[in-house]
Amino acid sequence: MKTKGALFFILFALLMLSAGYWLGQHSVVPARLAPAASRKIATGTENKRSSPVSPAKNASAIQKEVVMSKKTLLGEIEVKILEEKSFNEFRVMELLAMINALEPADFPELLVFVDKNVPRTMRQELREILLVRWAGLDPQAALNYANTISKKQERDSAITTVAGAWASKDSEASAAWAKQLPSGQLRNQVLNAVISSMAGTNPQAALDLLQSSKLDSARSGLIYSIFQTWAAQDPTTAVAKAAGLSGRQHSEAIGIIASTWAETDPQAAISLVNSLSNGREKQNAIDSVVSAWAQNDVNGALAWVKQLPEGQTKQQAMSRLASQWAETDPQAAIDFAKGLPSGKTKNDLLDNIVSTWAFHDSSDAAMNYVKGLPNGPERNRLLQNVIGSMSWQDPKNAAALVSMLPPGSEQMRAIEQVANSFANSDPKAAMDWVQSLPEGAAKRSALQSVGQELAQDDPKSAAAFAASMPPGQSRDNFIGNLADSWAQSDLHSALAWAQGLPDGMAKQNAMDNMASQWVQTDPQAAMQYAQGLQPGGAQSGFLTKAASAWEQNDPKAAMIWLQSMSEGASKNAFATGLISSMAENSPQDAAKLVASLSPGDTQSATAISVVSQWSQSDPQAAANWAALFPAGDTRNNAFDNIISSWAQSDPNAAGRWLNSLPDDASKQGAVQSYVSQLAGQYPDMAAPWAESLSDPTQRNSAIQNVARQWLQIDPVNAQKWLLSTSLPYDQIQLLLQGGK
Repeated sequence: MKTKGALFFILFALLMLSAGYWLGQHSVVPARLAPAASRKIATGTENKRSSPVSPAKNASAIQKEVVMSKKTLLGEIEVKILEEKSFNEFRVMELLAMINALEPADFPELLVFVDKNVPRTMRQELREILLVRWAGLDPQAALNYANTISKKQERDSAITTVAGAWASKDSEASAAWAKQLPSGQLRNQVLNAVISSMAGTNPQAALDLLQSSKLDSARSGLIYSIFQTWAAQDPTTAVAKAAGLSGRQHSEAIGIIASTWAETDPQAAISLVNSLSNGREKQNAIDSVVSAWAQNDVNGALAWVKQLPEGQTKQQAMSRLASQWAETDPQAAIDFAKGLPSGKTKNDLLDNIVSTWAFHDSSDAAMNYVKGLPNGPERNRLLQNVIGSMSWQDPKNAAALVSMLPPGSEQMRAIEQVANSFANSDPKAAMDWVQSLPEGAAKRSALQSVGQELAQDDPKSAAAFAASMPPGQSRDNFIGNLADSWAQSDLHSALAWAQGLPDGMAKQNAMDNMASQWVQTDPQAAMQYAQGLQPGGAQSGFLTKAASAWEQNDPKAAMIWLQSMSEGASKNAFATGLISSMAENSPQDAAKLVASLSPGDTQSATAISVVSQWSQSDPQAAANWAALFPAGDTRNNAFDNIISSWAQSDPNAAGRWLNSLPDDASKQGAVQSYVSQLAGQYPDMAAPWAESLSDPTQRNSAIQNVARQWLQIDPVNAQKWLLSTSLPYDQIQLLLQGGK
C-alpha cells in the first residue's frame, strides 16, 4: 500500500541517519553474520606464530573466508527482502544492520536482484535505500549506476536520491555538480535534494544556493527546512536573514522562526509577531506561536490568546490551541469550549478537540463522550469527526460507527473518509463493506477510492469487480484507473484485458491511461496501435498521453517521431503532449517548438502550457517570451498565468513587471489576476492596484474583494482605505456592516 511504502521509506531514512551512515563510515560485518571470518581476522597474528602453514597461505584462506562471508551476507539480505511483504520497525532495523555491513562493490549485485525480484510497490523504496547507503560510501559509483536506469522517471529519482546523500557527505562538491546540470526538471530535483541536505548543517549556504538557483521554494518546502535549522541555532540571525526575503518566502520563514522560537522562548516569539504589520502573515505567525507554545504550556498560551482582540485572528489561534490542548487534557479543553457562547467559534473548537482526542487516544474515550451526547446536530457533527479520526487507525470500528449517523451530508463524508483509510489497510475487506452500503452518491464515491487501492493489490479481482458494475461514468472512471495501475505492474496482462473490453468510453479510458507505460516499454507497438485508431478524440487522447511519456523517457526518439508525422490533427495531438512534457524540463526548447507550429488552437494551447511551466522556475524569462505574442486571447491568458504564479513567489517583482507593461487589455487582465492573488495575503499591496483598473465594474469588484479580506485581519486600516475609494457609498456600507 502507498501509506505503508511511504512509512517504510521514512523509517529507513531516519534509522540510517541515526546510524551515522551519512558520514560514509564503513560498518563491520556483525559477528553473528560472519563468525568465522571475524575470528580469523582477529586472531591472524596468533595463527601465524603457531601454524606450520605459510603466511601467504594463511592470508589466502582468510580472504576466501571473507569472500564467502560477503556472499553469505548478500544471500541473507536477499532472503530477508523476499520474505518481507511489509515492515515494522524491528524488521527495518534488522535489515538496516545487514545493509550497513555491505561494501561499495556489493551494491550492484544487490540492486540487480531487487530490480528482478521485488514487487513494484516495494522496489522503488528499496532501491533508494540502497542508493543512499552506497552514495554515502562511493557517490560517483552510485551516480554511475543511477545513470544506467532506462526509464527516465526512475533514473531521475535515483540520481536525485544519490545527490541528496552525497550532499550530506560533501555539500560543496555535490552543489557544484548540481549547478552544472542543464536547466530543467532534473536539475531542479537535484538542487532541491542538495539544498535540503545542506540546510541541516549550513543554512546560510543552503539559502545562498536556493536564491541563486531560482527554485520554487514554496513548492519544495526549502525555506521551511532552512529556517527551521536556523531558528533552532540562532533565531535572531534567522529573523535578520528573513528580512531580506519577500512574498511567500518571507511569510514562510517568519512562520517557522516564530514556531521554533516559541518552543523555548515564547515571549521572544511574541515580540517577533508584534513587529509584523497586521495581515495574513501576522495571523499565520500567531498560529505558529500558539501551536508550539501550547505543546509546553497550555495555560500560558491560553492566557495570551484570550487577550487578543476579537476577530478571525483570535478565532484561528483558539482553534490551534484547542488541537494542542486536546492531546494533553481533552476533558479540560472540552469544558473550556463548552463555556463559550453558542456559534461557529464554539463549534469549530469542539470539532478540533474531539477529532484530536479520537486520533491520539487509543481508548474509546472520545467515542464514548460523543455517544453520550443527546441526539441532534452537535452529536452528528462530532460523531463524523470521531469517525474521520478513527478511520486511519481502526477503519473496521470506524465503519461500524457510520450507521449511527442519519442519512445526509455528514454520513456521506464519513463513508468517504472510512473508504479511503480502509482501502489502504485491507482493500478487499473495504470493498466488501462498500458493497454492503445502500445505493447512492456516497457508495459510488467510496467505490472509486477502494477500487484504486484494490487495483494495486489485486488487479484481476478489481477487473472482475469492474465487470459487475452497472454502465456509467463511475464504471468508466474505475476501469481507467485500474488500467493505469495495472499497466505499471504488468503491462502485458493489462493490455490483454483492456483490448478485450467492448468498444466505448471505458475502453478508451483504459487504453489512454496505459499509453504512458506502453510507450516507455515498447514505443513502436504503442504508436502502431495509435495509427490504427480512427481519427478523432480517442486517437488524439492516446497520442497526447503517449507523447508526454515518451518525451520524458526518450526525448530524441519522440522528437524524431513528431518530425516524421504528416500534418493534421494527430500530429497536433502528439505535439501537444510532447511540448507539455518538454516544458517541465526545458521550457526554452519547448518555446522554440511552439514557435514552429502553424498558428491556431494547437499553437495557442501549447504556448499557454509552456508559460505555465516556465513561470514556475523563471517568471521573468516567461514574461519576456509572452510579451512577443501578438495581442489577443493567447497573450492575455499567458499574462494571467505568469502573474498568478509570480505574485505568490515574489509580489514586488511581479508588480514591477506590471508597471513596465503598456496599459492595454493584457495588462488590465493581469492586474485583475494580481489583485486576486494578493488580496488574501497582502491586501494593503493589492489595494492601489484594485483602484487602478480602468473598467468601473471590474474596479468595483476588485475593491470589494480586497476589502472583504482586509476587514477580517486589519479592520481599522481597511476601513480608512475603503472610505477613500471610488466604490459607491451604499456598497461601502454593506462591506462595513459585514466586516464588523
